[in-house]
Amino acid sequence: MGWDRWENNNNEWTGSFNTYTTSPHLFSGDAEKAFCRVRDKVKVPLYGCDCYAYALLASGYVDLVIESGLKPYDFLSLVPVIEGAGGSITDWKGHKLYWKVSPESRPTSFNVVAAGDPKVHRQALEELHWL
Repeated sequence: MGWDRWENNNNEWTGSFNTYTTSPHLFSGDAEKAFCRVRDKVKVPLYGCDCYAYALLASGYVDLVIESGLKPYDFLSLVPVIEGAGGSITDWKGHKLYWKVSPESRPTSFNVVAAGDPKVHRQALEELHWL
């Protein structure tokens, strides 16, 4: 989608990217403010699709997917698909997604950002500036 436009605009945020999230109503507090910073800069914020949005991203039809409150079973199987397609998927701090499984472990919530291009991913992380 916007990956070629990125190269042609000196790595500036062009506002020509499309982003998906399941629902803007799933964000709250600081996560909602962070999402809104990105949403307000993209060309088209799209809603719905759940995991299908990640398939669209891996196929090159969507630039970003941003989610809040996902459990490991929501995203861990998507990591090799996104990375295998040349994209990036991390938490909002840019850390690799990891969940240590043990008999005592309980699924915790993750904020996830995925992009088809590493430059778009980096820019989204900067806009989220999640501390």
